[in-house]
Amino acid sequence: MKKLNTVFSIVAFGMMFVSCKNNKFMIPEISLTDKQLFDSCSNAANLIYYKNNSSTIYSGANGPHGQFKLKFNKIASLALTDNGKLPVGQTFPDGSLIVKEIQPAGIFAFMYKFKKSWLWGEAEANGSTIFSIDSDPTSKCINCHSQSGERDLVVSFNFY
Repeated sequence: MKKLNTVFSIVAFGMMFVSCKNNKFMIPEISLTDKQLFDSCSNAANLIYYKNNSSTIYSGANGPHGQFKLKFNKIASLALTDNGKLPVGQTFPDGSLIVKEIQPAGIFAFMYKFKKSWLWGEAEANGSTIFSIDSDPTSKCINCHSQSGERDLVVSFNFY
């Protein structure tokens, strides 16, 4: 009986080891889509307003987007200081999502940090893609976001 218990334990451990290696809950290298990031941008429950103020609409006078509300996901918000800004010289961690909800159109302009680079996108309120994350951001995004004083290519901290 003792020998049978030992064999059973070895088999059970082996099965557990194999099943852990094939665990469907492990995060694979993911391929992100515009739709997935739009869904994240439009999920208000998972976003935190800039300086925790949901009523503030920023003028947008210093950029191409127009008036906007600014939001961060939890990962991005944890990188901010008590005054709501990213410290000079720091970068946002992978998984950070920054969303400008353009007012009153409800268009989402967003940046998502993936593998230490930003993915840039814009979507209509209905989810239709305006600027795909697969597009080259140098033509529309990076030139403006590289201006003096930017913090990890975020310029809103300069003005608000």
